[in-house]
Amino acid sequence: MGNPLIGENLFLLYSIGMGVFVTFVYDLLRSLRRAIPHNNFFVSVEDIFFWIFCAISVFLMMQKQSDGTLRWFAVGGALLGMFVYRKTFSKLLVQFLSGILKWILKWLGRFLRLLGRPIGAAGRQGRKFFRRFRPFLKNRLTRLKKMLRMILCKR
Repeated sequence: MGNPLIGENLFLLYSIGMGVFVTFVYDLLRSLRRAIPHNNFFVSVEDIFFWIFCAISVFLMMQKQSDGTLRWFAVGGALLGMFVYRKTFSKLLVQFLSGILKWILKWLGRFLRLLGRPIGAAGRQGRKFFRRFRPFLKNRLTRLKKMLRMILCKR
């Protein structure tokens, strides 16, 4: 049999890692919010999904490592992991990721505007074509409608 102390220390390391992971995921969410401004409703919806994700992740980790029993040193380990990650990497990561996302969105917007020019021109040409032939189409449809009424009324 293995030493139970090794298992408890390993569980503490998993808890610290879970704290780092949860904070990292929230930093990804923060980066997204900086790149794409959100109103309070969408921030609340994102937070609800984030906390549901965190609850499921922590529950699965607890279930796998300690058969679902809550160990307070695991909670302390998760808090320690969150604190250390927040004080060391969090600020740099959020600035870096939000900068990259803003850059990607800027170039994606330019690409879509460039792509939209021919589509807009085709739409304008289509409107001109439709305006020119609208009276002709209206007359044809009116004739077809009258003819259909005559056919249906005879029967």
